[in-house]
Amino acid sequence: MVELVITIAMILIVSALAAPSFMSYYRSAHVRAGADVVKAYLNEGRQLAIRGNASVCVKSTSSAIQFLQTNCTGTAIAVAGLSGTSGNVRLPENITLSTTSAIFTNLGAASSAATYTVTDTVSNRQLTVTVSASGRVTIP
Repeated sequence: MVELVITIAMILIVSALAAPSFMSYYRSAHVRAGADVVKAYLNEGRQLAIRGNASVCVKSTSSAIQFLQTNCTGTAIAVAGLSGTSGNVRLPENITLSTTSAIFTNLGAASSAATYTVTDTVSNRQLTVTVSASGRVTIP
């Protein structure tokens, strides 16, 4: 019985020491996953422009992304899996995005470079998602 109590006490001590590191890793992974989602949506906007042979604007608000035809005041593009006509794609929970826009041409290039800042609202960790003039989307 004494050995069992000592073993459980050691497990609790190790767990208490590891918990802060785990939470830090969890928050870093959460913001990275949010940045990966934004990168995927930007690449989807680029593919919509190439497939439709027309410019597509990927416009963001703090909690959603929207695909618009021709420019950032055009008609919303209906994306598979979305309900309603607004065309808003929601971001993961506790993730916010800087409000900016990237316009992809029919050849997949961006009309101007853009940088999106992805923030985890719980830990305030940030990552940037960059769209280069060539249309390449990266997370540094």
